[in-house]
Amino acid sequence: MVESLTHGRIAGSDGAHLDPDLRIDAVRRTSGWRPIFGQAGAAQSHLARQKVGPGDLFLFFGSFRRAERDGRALRFVRSAPKLHVIFGWLEVGEVRPVTDMLAREIPWARRHPHLSAPSRYKSNTLYLASEHLSSLNLDSRGGGTFARLRPELILTATDPYHGSATWMLPRWIHPRIHPAARSPLSYHSRANRWTDCVTLVRLQSAYPGQEFVLDLDEYPEAYDWLRGIFGQSKSTRA
Repeated sequence: MVESLTHGRIAGSDGAHLDPDLRIDAVRRTSGWRPIFGQAGAAQSHLARQKVGPGDLFLFFGSFRRAERDGRALRFVRSAPKLHVIFGWLEVGEVRPVTDMLAREIPWARRHPHLSAPSRYKSNTLYLASEHLSSLNLDSRGGGTFARLRPELILTATDPYHGSATWMLPRWIHPRIHPAARSPLSYHSRANRWTDCVTLVRLQSAYPGQEFVLDLDEYPEAYDWLRGIFGQSKSTRA
């Protein structure tokens, strides 16, 4: 599929860095597998400074565009915009520095790229999923991918469209509309990134988009929004 969409720029025989690893059916597994995410370098330093740990929730987003069949090949729909879409999640159950000993301790993860050569990455760290989505009081799995595209998963503002990095979000996430000052979404402290749109807020997201952290102790409104992403009301359990 990728070879077709890129007209051979990326070959079907090329390798991939499978991370975050969220789907049990992505590759052949051994007993004990659970969703897992590896991070290193400056991005991991940012997560450590923000004190990301057990009970915290990763939402993973990427750039997506509609595709269609063209005979036996696939092609992107010319009129379809690129969108930033939330595709998966992982609630942190454990945070583990990567060592040779860890690779022996969790053999079900030995194929993960951050474990294949522990010393390759600076500050090499693994985030292992919790069993359930307990931070939202839901019985959903601690990590996984969303099966279908839904409006709640689309971050990009489409009306009007100014590129995939221009997002439309709930108004409560604007750090300056509250009586008491709140810490902004990390990497988004500049006021000109935020535009108040009365009921929503437009955000010019930082590029490249990686490791944005929001402290939900300061933004408790986020919990209902997150439950909506998982298709659950405040009082519903999966």
